[in-house]
Amino acid sequence: MSIWNNDERIAKQIDTDGVTDGHVKLKSWVPMKILLTTLTFIAGVVIVLLMWQLMAWYVNEYMNIILKFPYPAESIQWAIDCLIDGEKIYGSTLLQHIEASLRRVLIAFSLAAVTGIVLGTFLGYFSKIYSIGIVPVTVFQTIPGLAWVPIALLLFGLGDDASIFIIYAVSTMVITINVSGGIRTVPEVVTRASKMMGAGGAVMFIKILLPYSAVSIINGLRLGLGSAWRVLIAAEMLIGTGIGLGSSMETLRDDLNFVGAFGCIVVIVIIGLLIDKVLFSAIEKTVRHKLGLEEGY
Repeated sequence: MSIWNNDERIAKQIDTDGVTDGHVKLKSWVPMKILLTTLTFIAGVVIVLLMWQLMAWYVNEYMNIILKFPYPAESIQWAIDCLIDGEKIYGSTLLQHIEASLRRVLIAFSLAAVTGIVLGTFLGYFSKIYSIGIVPVTVFQTIPGLAWVPIALLLFGLGDDASIFIIYAVSTMVITINVSGGIRTVPEVVTRASKMMGAGGAVMFIKILLPYSAVSIINGLRLGLGSAWRVLIAAEMLIGTGIGLGSSMETLRDDLNFVGAFGCIVVIVIIGLLIDKVLFSAIEKTVRHKLGLEEGY
């Protein structure tokens, strides 16, 4: 009897020590994980800049071209100077072009997020409707972003509305597919049990469907916003918006100012990385921590 009690006491102590040590190790690993992620990201950026530098050097030295291929330092310095000095491009400063592009994306993406979440939840929750409804969504999703340009021009003509429509059309389909896929991962036994307990409508979505599919919804929003940002630049270049990063790139290209055009690309990339790596990464980590899927920072 005493041996049994002693073994039980030892087992409990081992279990307690293991949990405590594991918790301490996990906590101590968090700052190192952040540092490792940051260094990995910086290394990736450095590699891209080195590739750009080598390409510019090779083209300028060994290829017979009339115009000079911009080096990274030149384009980055151009963007910094434009932001500081307020030099106008096509009648507007670089900051005004950035604000115009962000405004279009914000309007279109907000509409797309609401539509995609509602439609995706509806399709994902009703399995019989999903098999039919997902077909047109997939068809529209396969249409390239630039292929929406003639449709937008016919419906809205030149201007902001056409650009916003293109962004909305592209983003909505991406969000809908991801949200519906996330909703469909919710176990049917969970939804049935919730219905038996009286949950329905908004309660079902907030208490059951949303927690189970939160990660998929966030991924859908992230992909949707990424698609929106990419197609925005192309839409602004093809549709007469008059102001925006795409319009400024087109103007600089027509003026053969490729240093400035590449500088606009740098600005576009930086904004896209900030949205994806800072905003959505923080949201995803917070949600995963709340759901118990990841240790919080």
